[in-house]
Amino acid sequence: MPLVPALALAWKLNQRLVTLHQDTQGAQIGVLRRSQSYSFKPWLGFIAPVRAKQIGTPVRLQVHRVGLLEPTGTFWVDLAPHQHIQGCLVEQGVYAVAGEWVRVI
Repeated sequence: MPLVPALALAWKLNQRLVTLHQDTQGAQIGVLRRSQSYSFKPWLGFIAPVRAKQIGTPVRLQVHRVGLLEPTGTFWVDLAPHQHIQGCLVEQGVYAVAGEWVRVI
């Protein structure tokens, strides 16, 4: 049984919508810096909140849509331009923190 529900994130890169799943490999995602610009880090998947507190640093991820994967398709929720998803930065890259859902900040 997975730690988090079957979720997906989507963000725009060069006018293209990139979809990230738990097992997506080789992708990157934008991380908001203090300067309000973005750096790009390797995507590592989703992580439970308790585990995230143990291993990493909180960050804000650049995401445009959050999706819940259902047998009949994906249910997408669009985020406002100023909204981000809670992330967890570790040496290897970044996770999205997810329990029942992701935390929108």
